[in-house]
Amino acid sequence: MSSKHDEWVKSVEKRAKEFAKKHSATYNKKKRELSASFEIGCFHALLNYYKGVGYNVSVENLVDGEYRYLTTPNGNPDNFSYILLSGKDGYFELRQQVRIFSHLDGDIAFAPDIVVLFKGSEISAIKDDDYASGKRPFYTVSSKSVVAVHECKSMVPFPELLVSFIGMFVTAHGWYRDADDDDSPLSESGLHLAPTMFVGGTARAMHLKMIRAIERTYPVNIVVGLHQGTWNLYSGNRKLNKLTMEALSPLKPDPVAGEDDDIPF
Repeated sequence: MSSKHDEWVKSVEKRAKEFAKKHSATYNKKKRELSASFEIGCFHALLNYYKGVGYNVSVENLVDGEYRYLTTPNGNPDNFSYILLSGKDGYFELRQQVRIFSHLDGDIAFAPDIVVLFKGSEISAIKDDDYASGKRPFYTVSSKSVVAVHECKSMVPFPELLVSFIGMFVTAHGWYRDADDDDSPLSESGLHLAPTMFVGGTARAMHLKMIRAIERTYPVNIVVGLHQGTWNLYSGNRKLNKLTMEALSPLKPDPVAGEDDDIPF
């Protein structure tokens, strides 16, 4: 592993430990692949973004006092921790590796690295003979419950990688298909980060032009160079696409029974 990789891994571990200390949790460091460490770093970058734009953060579902990260799609989300976000536009859940059933077709499902859901979105547990021979549940959430998915790639960007995120974006977001052509979900005053692919490596000039073109065409972001320490999404050196809830709210699921819909601030 290069010295540059050493530095960003240390930075991720530092963020995770600071987060655990602040929320009276324990950071349980286990041997994981490099990609899992990168994903956790992106998770904390996104969490810090939400704090920066004014959301309150609540740690949910600690396991024996530990914040348990879910870095594989095979886990039961109920056995792992997540973040509850509360802001002036509502309540949301920041989770990892929750498999999404696409609005495009019931046989299309995949698990993005990070997902922002409306609070109370139902995560179904379905047993299917075509999955683990029906012995383990297939945990999924409807794409209608998705605010934004985010993907993490600890590698150097290349054209095919950049384009692949478009397919993930279209597959995961019901609000994109249902939106009117003249009604963009983007707004400079929006609070939610638009669906974003986080990339560890830096991009060459030609790739940067391609990234800007994709961001002009679709309501997404592609953030590169995270291995160099550019983890701050709130006050970066360029504007990022952000979503306005006015475009997404009509599609959100019904509120949880008994939940007070008023935002307390």
